[in-house]
Amino acid sequence: MSQLSILVRRSNLLVSFNDARAVVAAWEHNADAITLVLDCDAANRSAVKAAITQVAKGGAEVFVRVNKASLQADLEAAVWPGLSGIMLPRAESAAEVSQADARVAALEKQRGIVAGSLQFIIMLESARGVWDIRSIIKASPRVTQVALNEQALAADLDITPLPELDPFDYARGRLAVEATAARVAAVGMAYPLSALPRELPAAALHELATKAKNLGMKGVICPYANWVAPVNAAFTPTPELVEWNRRVREAFAVGVAAGTAAVPLDGKMIDVPVDEWAIVVLAMAEACAARDAQKRAAININKNK
Repeated sequence: MSQLSILVRRSNLLVSFNDARAVVAAWEHNADAITLVLDCDAANRSAVKAAITQVAKGGAEVFVRVNKASLQADLEAAVWPGLSGIMLPRAESAAEVSQADARVAALEKQRGIVAGSLQFIIMLESARGVWDIRSIIKASPRVTQVALNEQALAADLDITPLPELDPFDYARGRLAVEATAARVAAVGMAYPLSALPRELPAAALHELATKAKNLGMKGVICPYANWVAPVNAAFTPTPELVEWNRRVREAFAVGVAAGTAAVPLDGKMIDVPVDEWAIVVLAMAEACAARDAQKRAAININKNK
């Protein structure tokens, strides 16, 4: 597995386009991606292009969260060179995604952007969206990530989430299974922060982000800047895990050379599935290291200006 085949988008920081101070500072938070939440009138849309350049200074991918009611105008404001893609909220049908794909394709052609290069992050915010998830995420090859907006889903279901009772076990589990089967990355935080987001100490955030990873998520959409560092850490293989999997690969190679497909290592049996998983872990570690190096280089360049 090559680094290029691995999507490293552990953290995606949401930043309100209308919060000028947050836009200026967003690049300093080391997020893998930054999404500008577009909520502006026609007079302000012309400033979106400059905001994309600003938040990209730290090497983050840049997305724009458009509005369903003003999709065409928002896309025209957002689709410029330097953009990585679009976050599509309230997706409820494959037809909606296909229509957005066609509009983005036309703007790519008009503005000299490589055809098909802009990606989609799909937000499911209703019961219908969750029910039709399979057709929605397969509607366009641009779709690389899909997430639940659990606050909006709670409103659609007319429920009030309580910290002690997770109402979205089914929805979150289906998200992970359907997305993985479609080769799309499921993203989301563990409950209760997924439905009741707030700032917490780094250790608590890391614990919940690790739980999200073990539930099948591949990253987290971060509503607060202090989520970014613990989320990045939780979705990056630890040095201890990397070392163990290097030893797994070495021990298995020795076993294969000796004519056996199962070898002991530290009291455990290493066979083909364990070796295959070691390949995945080591590739992810390399991809994360490469992504972090890209961001460090960008940050250093801009801090020295």
